[in-house]
Amino acid sequence: MARICDIAQKCGLSNATVSKALNGSHEIPECTVARVKQAAIELGYVPNANARSLKMRRSFTIGVLFVDQTACGLTHEYFSSILNAVKVEAERRGYDITFIASDTFGGKKLTYVEHARSRSIDGVVIASVDFTSPSVIELVNSGIPVVTIDYVYNGCTAILSDNEIGVATEVEYAYKMGHRKIAFIHGEDTDVTKKRMAGFSRVCNKLGLNVPPEYIKSAIYHDPASVGKSLNEVEKLSDRPTCIIFPDDVSALASIVSSRLTDSELNKVSIAGYDGISLSRMLNPVLTTYCQDSEMIGSLAASKLIERIEHPETFVPEQISVKGHLQEGGTIKPFTGLDK
Repeated sequence: MARICDIAQKCGLSNATVSKALNGSHEIPECTVARVKQAAIELGYVPNANARSLKMRRSFTIGVLFVDQTACGLTHEYFSSILNAVKVEAERRGYDITFIASDTFGGKKLTYVEHARSRSIDGVVIASVDFTSPSVIELVNSGIPVVTIDYVYNGCTAILSDNEIGVATEVEYAYKMGHRKIAFIHGEDTDVTKKRMAGFSRVCNKLGLNVPPEYIKSAIYHDPASVGKSLNEVEKLSDRPTCIIFPDDVSALASIVSSRLTDSELNKVSIAGYDGISLSRMLNPVLTTYCQDSEMIGSLAASKLIERIEHPETFVPEQISVKGHLQEGGTIKPFTGLDK
């Protein structure tokens, strides 16, 4: 098995320089780092994880905090894409990932902080959780580096999807297609929902749309049964909307696949989802939705956390907004009715 000294001999460098280059030290020029890494590949060098951990005083492990209210776990299409991007970027930078939880160990219930410290985790990506929970706030204030997704804490970097713009973009598209009666079924009361509601209200005011209170319904994200109840209330209105925006793609697709919106119903009402999961493009017609850049969100979360871990002296908290785009699809049809 190749050793650092073998790489040093091949490159004509000292062992110390090779070690720094392999560990990502900013002291070494990029051209030298590239030459060292190429030599390591050619020689089949595999770093000793235990030795690296001892030397760098880090475990090279990132924790992920993901608690989904609907208990979908890694089958959650949107978050699974984010978490996979976190994994890919972390591994590219030489880190492993593990999930942290508030578990019982040896008869004692561990907090998130205790779990993270028991595994010597270097930092945590908080992807989905009750961000106002005392145990989560304890983690944020523990001194363990943290990056959040779609929530902002003072002193922490946050990676944010453009929720306000996303819903506004969908409304503007429906308006362009001739719709003037637009309903919005939103998720539970979270920071994401508040931003989407703000975007919906602002764009409706800008376009001069009158939105009756009964056009706004609450449900639970990624829960077709909950969304179905709200959809049923909208369907029973005497003055029904011509377009309905759903809280997520899964609920929108479930409404189409189930008997709730038959082909004849789809000809009467247009719908839009939210997220842009791959299943949204398997429908015929393709689902109109707002595609969040989940891969960029996950990749940025991992890279910014690792920067915070490795270079605490230069850390400045950031709020980084990641833009998505509209998938026009075919489920928002042109509305040619007289009542606009």
